[in-house]
Amino acid sequence: MHSLELEEPAWIQALFEEGRSLFDEGQGFFVYSYRVGGGHPLRLGTLAGAHTAAGAWQLLSSWGHEHAAALARTYATRAGGIDARSTALRAPMRELLTSLESLAIRDIFTVLAHDPNGFGVFLTAPRPRTLSLDTRRHRSLERLAAELAAALRLREARRKADLGRLSASERAVTRMLASGASDKEMAIELGVGLSTISTFARRARDKLGCSAGSEALVTSASGAEWRRRELFARLTASECDVAADLLLGRSYAEIARRRGSSARTVAAQCSSIFRKCGVAGRRELSAAMFAGIAKSGK
Repeated sequence: MHSLELEEPAWIQALFEEGRSLFDEGQGFFVYSYRVGGGHPLRLGTLAGAHTAAGAWQLLSSWGHEHAAALARTYATRAGGIDARSTALRAPMRELLTSLESLAIRDIFTVLAHDPNGFGVFLTAPRPRTLSLDTRRHRSLERLAAELAAALRLREARRKADLGRLSASERAVTRMLASGASDKEMAIELGVGLSTISTFARRARDKLGCSAGSEALVTSASGAEWRRRELFARLTASECDVAADLLLGRSYAEIARRRGSSARTVAAQCSSIFRKCGVAGRRELSAAMFAGIAKSGK
């Protein structure tokens, strides 16, 4: 999920290949992509292997389209979640399970995540027996959904970026930011003053439509997929969600409003994120996530 450079079809295919080894119990594993908003609240696409249960995809597909509005309402304001507790979907889920009984399917494992702009991914695996989750597994799946949602937000930011608009100097500054360089180090490297570095960085952010330097790194830096995977794995579900907003340049107040929490709570979560990732702040977090470098040495 941290392969931000992959085009959407290849990324969805990679999720499918990874997920089928984890969740398929002989009844199939499906990956749907969708977008909330516009005239059609939910548009489903799918990838399903040849090993899937006969008729399962047709039933799941028709169910998804029939209940698109309920799915959109349920998840339009959430960063990610596990489909088990939504009151709007309880009746439709019972209906779906009843229709799948003839295929020897007794339960459906589902993880859904989306970005704030409404693009999302819906992972589901029909199961031959009832799914039972203990606390540890439930938390693990919640973290998976939050991490997937974080990846969606980072991918969306990168998709919108137009790197061709940057000048050579703006590209150089953005590249050095991705390596964790300070303004002074960049000024020495480029042979210009600190104010010029600030100007290049501001122009790069403006052209990329970014609100902060950390967001510019998300949209321009490449590589370090292994490092992002490693760092996100250290975080809780809530911290994965907050970390994505930090990387996108959101302030503590903005993150708190989106999450419905207090700025003090967000500040505490950010401190925990920095400590777990071994960095001193959001710039070093960005460098660690997108260049594989953590300069604080923690």
